[in-house]
Amino acid sequence: MPRYPIDIHTHRLPAVPGEAIVCCQPDAFCPQEDGWYAVGIHPWRLEVYDWTDAAFKAHFEGLVRHPRVLAVGEAGLDKLVAVPLDIQTDALRYQACVAEAAGKPLVLHLVKAAAELLALKRELHPRVPWIVHGFRGKAQLAQDLVRHGLYLSFGAHYQEEALRRMPADRLFLETDESDVPIADLYERAALVRGVTCGELTETVSRNVRSVFFGH
Repeated sequence: MPRYPIDIHTHRLPAVPGEAIVCCQPDAFCPQEDGWYAVGIHPWRLEVYDWTDAAFKAHFEGLVRHPRVLAVGEAGLDKLVAVPLDIQTDALRYQACVAEAAGKPLVLHLVKAAAELLALKRELHPRVPWIVHGFRGKAQLAQDLVRHGLYLSFGAHYQEEALRRMPADRLFLETDESDVPIADLYERAALVRGVTCGELTETVSRNVRSVFFGH
């Protein structure tokens, strides 16, 4: 019986193996026996990798197929970085197709590009879940993204009204780069949503099992 992660996005190894999904760039993927991982090319790192090269693609797609890799990502769109948006979109399209072929969710970094992300989703019609990590937007944007079939993950910083109004079956929590323990984030989020910490943990655990483990 696997330990299901309750922290779906972090950049450091968790204190308890298997408690979190560790996000790695392709050159940093070094899986531990009991760990869970996501592998992807961040939009900030697109100039580091020759992601259009056939040999790199073969390597990357092999990493995604690793049994301890639960998702592709983080990939995404960010209008605040220098990489042209059309190049970011091409890279995201590629990684979305890799996720689709592998049957694994896509974890998304999204900054000021919701319209472009939704346009790509309409183009690709993905069957695998798409998850916007570290969501900090307003409740209206959260509702728009959920209405288009996306999941949202909340970290240490967010708009409380957005979290409060999230449908339970579309919700995840994460530490990302924060030093705040995931248990503390659950306690705070439970207060915001007006439920017990146990109820929230069960809700998110159910989503994790469904989205990342297929049951």
